[in-house]
Amino acid sequence: LEAQIHISILSDPFSAQGDSAAVIPPKQPRLQLPFQQDEQKTLRIYESIESKARKILSTSCQKLNHLFLLKDMPGNIAYLRDRITTLNSRPALEPLYIGLFGSSGAGKSTLLNTLLGKRFFLPVSGVRTCTSCQVLVSVCRSKNYEAKIFLLSDEEWKEEVRNMVTLLENRGENETDSDLEHAVKVLKAIYGEGADGKSYEDLMRTKPVVTIPPSRVITLRKTEAEDLSNELDPYIRNQDGLEGVGVVDNPQCSEQMRLWPLIKQVQVTLPPSNLVPEGVIFVDIPGTGDANKKRDEMWKESILQCTSIWIVAEVERVSGAKAHEIMVQEAIKACQVGKCSDITFVITKMDKINVDEYLRNVSKRDAILGKKQELKAKKTRTLREKMKGNLPSDAEVLQKQELVFPVSAQEYWSPTVLSKEDTEILRLRAHIKKLYLDMKRSQLQDYMKEILVVFSLVDVYHSTQLSPNPSVRKDELDKFMSEKIQALKKNSEATFGHMDLPLISGVKSARTKHKRNIEKLFMQGKTSTGFHRTLKAACVRKGVYVSRVFNRIDINNCLAEPIYAEIRVMFANIFRKQALTRTSLQSFINEFSKEVKDKFKDFGRITNLNGSKLNFLEQETDVIMRALEREIVLKKKAIYESLELTIQTILSPCYEEAANIRGKDSCARIKATLVQNIELEVRKAMFEKAKEKMMSQFQDLTEQMTTKLSKDFLSMLGVAFCQNNQLMGVLPDFQEECQEIQTLLRSLRLLD
Repeated sequence: LEAQIHISILSDPFSAQGDSAAVIPPKQPRLQLPFQQDEQKTLRIYESIESKARKILSTSCQKLNHLFLLKDMPGNIAYLRDRITTLNSRPALEPLYIGLFGSSGAGKSTLLNTLLGKRFFLPVSGVRTCTSCQVLVSVCRSKNYEAKIFLLSDEEWKEEVRNMVTLLENRGENETDSDLEHAVKVLKAIYGEGADGKSYEDLMRTKPVVTIPPSRVITLRKTEAEDLSNELDPYIRNQDGLEGVGVVDNPQCSEQMRLWPLIKQVQVTLPPSNLVPEGVIFVDIPGTGDANKKRDEMWKESILQCTSIWIVAEVERVSGAKAHEIMVQEAIKACQVGKCSDITFVITKMDKINVDEYLRNVSKRDAILGKKQELKAKKTRTLREKMKGNLPSDAEVLQKQELVFPVSAQEYWSPTVLSKEDTEILRLRAHIKKLYLDMKRSQLQDYMKEILVVFSLVDVYHSTQLSPNPSVRKDELDKFMSEKIQALKKNSEATFGHMDLPLISGVKSARTKHKRNIEKLFMQGKTSTGFHRTLKAACVRKGVYVSRVFNRIDINNCLAEPIYAEIRVMFANIFRKQALTRTSLQSFINEFSKEVKDKFKDFGRITNLNGSKLNFLEQETDVIMRALEREIVLKKKAIYESLELTIQTILSPCYEEAANIRGKDSCARIKATLVQNIELEVRKAMFEKAKEKMMSQFQDLTEQMTTKLSKDFLSMLGVAFCQNNQLMGVLPDFQEECQEIQTLLRSLRLLD
């Protein structure tokens, strides 16, 4: 998919701009609602093509079933079986994940409700904080509104209890902060009054005051949106945020409300919608992570899973917010090492922006629109600078013109000043439409090409007329493939070698800055008497903890950050997919693929190779290379994270020692233990070891690529030049099905 990055950074909307007169934007043409007429027609064509292709594949599978039951199956028939059954069992399209990434109260739920056309479907922030867990929302073909609520496993919950108990140890009689209050409410919600004073062993012997389903899954199903909304509300509304008397102190509190500490994810599905297509999954991602280890792991994974990330923040609460900086950095990281190709930073509640100083000469609408344009221009510049420091200078994401999306859901539903077009809700829906249609077209093309490969393989079997010495032909291609795979390996090693100098520079920087960076992290607790608990909780979690007071504490990342700062641009260059350079791995992969297919064409011309066999070789090459690219995407995440994971592994004994410190001056003693051990490990080449680990991960990727290509091409050539056998004669003819798929593929290309 074409990478698209649209980001709006939220900052102080009242900063001085010189002249107080608002900049009045030019009138914009009315926007059509997404998926109207031509888009709906295109979408219906895509769905029809997908349905027909799946039906053709399913019917073809049935024709081959009798052969797949044979005990002594020849290798070439087994190859066909594996390809067609795998293709038939997997979905034609992967979902488009759109992550709504923001702190509590930023307006994520309100924005999502508005995009879905349901004003009060998901609970929105009022007196209570909402969305304490990860919520996935999508539409499907069911007539019902459904929700599945997934709870922490027994082992995950035991670890959570152990961490809560550790956090509450040695608290003063009147000592309190947000982290302590949260821990108390977590334990009391599940185990009742007095739970916060019990040991871990006592709590494990205490019967929960709530009923926990053995399956750890709760399913809700309703025919009306309002009914599901009412029943779902207590599960995804964060009861930890109640004002006054907490829900856990209310004897009349429902079990649903008490279950909130156990909930790790909620999946909600709605009936078909004209506003959002089936296949789009919105992921409501809580702020900067979660104090629960499992939910925090899911937080990190969901960010990297998303194709598009929307950072959502309220216009009145964005100036200098550290949480927003963390979110921007995580989103950029997702572009570097995850599946993300689009970022959108949404400024919410634009109707609340203060424009009194602009109202002397213009209407309130023009004042809001003028202020919005100023904010867009200023924050676009800020964002570009931020991204230039982390991405290649010619990256396509830096060339986008419209980067800021200020919206107003309130004015969309109850317009008093702004029109629906002014609220930019329609623009966001149009953005979803384009992402979805582009992805669907691309995936459909790949899916049908893979079906054609299977049909061409059967055609190869039907038309196989082997020469007296077929091994001579195959040996020539085997030798060529071996040489080209080794050449790709050599080029890959040279490409990955470009990381060495940035890593050396990064290690030098980390050695210089590690003391200052750790001191800066410790300074967060300078004015808080409870920082020792947060620090201890981070040590229990091997250096990582998400605090309600201090946001995300990550000692490992803090130490690794100087190295990341030096390698980000080169890392992105190596794995970039657009504007390829000679330092980009993809350029060598493309070159390898072209040379291989050119060789097959030359070989076919010289040897009068059967046309079906040549088609199979070329098409199967594309399939093999796409599979390789998918593996590289997965591997690059492990490579990137290896720096901080190596540091975490090296410091694990240190964290364990610090976590066991109790009693007087525990905060100072924990800090001293961390500083002394970190300094010791730095002298013992901790950063150098992290560097070597990353380089070894690059080498592992090179070996994986080489092994996979050798295996896949060896199998492909073995099948293409196999000896004929009696089973080939009973294979069904798929020429008609092949022509149907080719017709569908041509019709899809005509829509480009």
